[in-house]
Amino acid sequence: MSLSSLRNKGLLLVIFVSFILPLGYSFFYRIQPVVDAQAYDRIAMNLVDGFGFKEDRARSYQFDTAIIRAGPGYEFFLAGVYKVFGHRYEVVWVLQALLHALSAWLLFLISRKIFFENGDKIGLIAAVFFGLHPDLIEISAMLMTETLYLFLIILTVWFLVDNYQVQRRSLWYAITFGLVNGLAILTRPPVILFVPIIGVLCLYQKNYRGLFLFGLGLVIALVPWVIRNYLIYHQFILTTLIGSYNLWVGNTLRSVGGQISGGFNPLTAYTSVYGFFDLKRRASQEFFVFVFGYPLVFLKLCFLRFIRFFSLIRPMGFWFYQSGVRQILFVAFSVLTEGVLFFMGFSGLFFSFREKKPLHYTLVILAFTSPIVLLPAVVESRYRFQVYPFLAIFSGYALISWYHNWGFIKKNILGVGIFLFTVSLIDVVQSWDLILERWHLFIS
Repeated sequence: MSLSSLRNKGLLLVIFVSFILPLGYSFFYRIQPVVDAQAYDRIAMNLVDGFGFKEDRARSYQFDTAIIRAGPGYEFFLAGVYKVFGHRYEVVWVLQALLHALSAWLLFLISRKIFFENGDKIGLIAAVFFGLHPDLIEISAMLMTETLYLFLIILTVWFLVDNYQVQRRSLWYAITFGLVNGLAILTRPPVILFVPIIGVLCLYQKNYRGLFLFGLGLVIALVPWVIRNYLIYHQFILTTLIGSYNLWVGNTLRSVGGQISGGFNPLTAYTSVYGFFDLKRRASQEFFVFVFGYPLVFLKLCFLRFIRFFSLIRPMGFWFYQSGVRQILFVAFSVLTEGVLFFMGFSGLFFSFREKKPLHYTLVILAFTSPIVLLPAVVESRYRFQVYPFLAIFSGYALISWYHNWGFIKKNILGVGIFLFTVSLIDVVQSWDLILERWHLFIS
């Protein structure tokens, strides 16, 4: 059997396992939607029943909380599933397991296109790191935006790489590229930072036709929802007001870097009286008042969010459905895989600069859009998932590079290790009370 045949069988095995694991996890735990997932579920059912994009069909748009949820892409995805198959979570679990497996496959294809030497090996490693990551398996078993969002991000990157290498594509190809990026933005807005990067890459290649058609696809995806929001809220709202929400609740004197604000949410107190029509203006006002009134506190919060993003002690697994030994094992495995992914991924990311190739630089820049957009607002563990596909690719690149040139990159490895260890140590000191609280959950 040839080496190529073995790799193909290895890839098929990885993709199959990447589908079976989240599917089995979903049907084993049968996680019922709560909090955000419950909100998405309610909005989807209201869409199906003809009540519009609402979380509570009995409320007016002014006081309905759907506008501060991430969306509307995922809610429409759920609504489409429910419309065809009925209100069945099992179908969602199957589709999300499939999206997760397709994401791993796309990472293989992207790696093979970018890395002309050892692309198959790097892609296979990337597919393993992404497809078998416990946090991503777990989130695909929930009614959460991340699985669809990551698939659309990775598909956008595939289009970007393919479009860069073969510019003269069909009209519909370039428009679809924009549509996919637009759908990703509608699912979660941080990916909007991909747009100027894609634009610069097209201008660098003088691919003006491709840039225009990409923009056309983007407009087709986004404009209907923008018009809908303007007709209801009488203002420009690209997706929802989740960004305004995070800017406000993430920057108060009680904030700690995430969405927890000492048990008090000023936004909830405000909207319970005034509703959401003026929220965008008020949230921006509160944000700038805080930034200019407490600049040192704001800088401290940005530093804490930086620490939270790169820390290795921010595992998943502290969800409502888990407890006991299973939770301990999941958290331990999450910490281990997160540490390996971050260490190898960032090592490969920085090491790739030596290639001095536009696509390498582009992937690095795309990876860092995730922390950039989160630093002024809030950072939660699952918000970091946007960087995982890029870390998976660069982990594969790092492993192959280490194998071929260990002596050249050991200083790079040492630097990344010191950085991640230092950041994690600061996070341990800063979050000691929370660590003790979580520890008591295990031993109680």
